[in-house]
Amino acid sequence: MKKTIQRRQSEVSISGRRWEIEVMEFLNGWFRTHNKSLEVILGEKGLKKSHPVLWKKLAIPIKEGVFVEGDIDLVVVNNNDPDTPLAVVSCKTSLHGRFSETLFYSVIWKEMIPNFIVVFATPDKGRQARKGKWESEWGTEEKPTKDRLLAERFINGVYIKNKRTFLGGKIKKIEELPVDLCKFLLKQEELNDR
Repeated sequence: MKKTIQRRQSEVSISGRRWEIEVMEFLNGWFRTHNKSLEVILGEKGLKKSHPVLWKKLAIPIKEGVFVEGDIDLVVVNNNDPDTPLAVVSCKTSLHGRFSETLFYSVIWKEMIPNFIVVFATPDKGRQARKGKWESEWGTEEKPTKDRLLAERFINGVYIKNKRTFLGGKIKKIEELPVDLCKFLLKQEELNDR
């Protein structure tokens, strides 16, 4: 039983890492193709060593000298200022209790960093099937799930790969993510210039 659980956790971890890399490569490819000076960095545990200044800006101060690393899957930076985080892209293959972590850190980062952007990217594997029918984790605009309602309130956008997901509001297809990030960041610059 223990080995089965460990094997399942390992599969989920590998699947999650693949999804992060897929999203990062998609975004970086789009930014290069469209001559944007943005870059997406993998926010793995090594971020503290590889980008200490960037890590420190995203780390959550708990008490004097004690910081906690948030849910940093991908970080968007400007190539001209790679030590300043512009956005975090939280990547999850399913919601199963993980979305609340993204929501929590989104609220904290937005308190710490004015006009900060947090988006969520998922393939939307769906909920447990009822009667053998696939069901989105996000519901519809007319019948939203709790997660959809929370996303509409606390996240800048949710970007989904699954073509069967009901889109609308902040729930969009993954192909819209790079354009939206550029729009968010342009608006962010305008707000910061005021």
